Amino acid sequence: MCRSGDLSLVLDLGSTPLANAFVSPERAAEPEQRFALETLRCARCGLLQLSVVVRPDILFRHYLYASSASAPLLEHFAGLAQEVRDRFARAGSVVVEFGSNDGVLLRALRDRGLRPLGVEPATNLASVANATGLETWNEFFGPDVAQRIAADRGRAAVVLANNVLAHIDDVRAIAAALDALLETDGVFVAEVPYLGDLIAHVEYDTIYHEHLSYFAVHPLTELFASAGLELFDVRRIPIHGGSIRMFVGRAARRPRSADLERLLEDEARTGLLDASTYADFATQVARSRDALREMLGRLRSERRRVAALGATAKGNTLLNYCGIGTELVEFVADTTPFKQGLLTPGMHIPVRPEGALLEERPDYAVMLAWNYADAIVRKHAPYLSAGGHFIHPIPTARVYA
Repeated sequence: MCRSGDLSLVLDLGSTPLANAFVSPERAAEPEQRFALETLRCARCGLLQLSVVVRPDILFRHYLYASSASAPLLEHFAGLAQEVRDRFARAGSVVVEFGSNDGVLLRALRDRGLRPLGVEPATNLASVANATGLETWNEFFGPDVAQRIAADRGRAAVVLANNVLAHIDDVRAIAAALDALLETDGVFVAEVPYLGDLIAHVEYDTIYHEHLSYFAVHPLTELFASAGLELFDVRRIPIHGGSIRMFVGRAARRPRSADLERLLEDEARTGLLDASTYADFATQVARSRDALREMLGRLRSERRRVAALGATAKGNTLLNYCGIGTELVEFVADTTPFKQGLLTPGMHIPVRPEGALLEERPDYAVMLAWNYADAIVRKHAPYLSAGGHFIHPIPTARVYA
């Protein structure tokens, strides 16, 4: 991000398949593409980043994660749309979201009287959005697309990106695209998983090949300054195990918030700028893996049945790094029709419909989507009432309910 080559290894999670490269059973014997999954830290700006960049067309042209399948996300994006409408837009404002998935946020923006346009590289998801009347360009967002939108629709009052900035290799080009697309007083609103939470809570499973960068606030200030923009506000939010919602405008047009200043101070105070913090993190990751394997091995030795819930990308990092296959976990239950009937990448655990959890009644189920733990417990009360238990794997494996 800062163009420095002064990088040091923080964490090596091994050579793993792509987290969303689910396998059809008839192709289970075929070799899978694997890539090194390592994080490096820049000594100059502090950005934590992957050592390998997988071509984006491999990762994103056909994408199996549909945001609308997550009930907590529907509520979350409704709140975000309302904040955008109240703070930065007026009726009829042009609002652009890149990485718009199947249109879950676009719909909430449209319902509030705005004129949303999506930019989504996954052909299958862009088609879903367009079929429901949510205009979506099937493109990778960048300076050329930004200029075309500005010429076709006019400049945008707000540009949004949710859990997509970390997927993009050339983030400086994205900053330049924002400069081309935003109105003079326009605002970029983005959410990214927060590095501070990843380190503090040992959330190593949020590391996978789609996530190229792991952001703290200090590196982000430098990124936006490269395009004459300025981070003026930031808020910590609980979604995805701990994220930040950032607000960016043109330099010197808005005062910096007290929340931003406080978070910058917190990063220095808690050691997020210190190399020793990352060495300790790697040690804690290994301990987390060992604790989970020990618990599952003990349960299986006691003839307890164990499944998992949530065929998530983060879950596949966890399964592969921990070496958890069908000898420990019988199946993964999931809501996404695209994934049901397939095998998880690498470990080849069968993915079954979510109802299998109650039908099969395993003694324990590992919450691979542990970032929604409370919602999972509420939704699956019948499974718990029937004697089931959930295992929360992060940071140390424990029975959650």
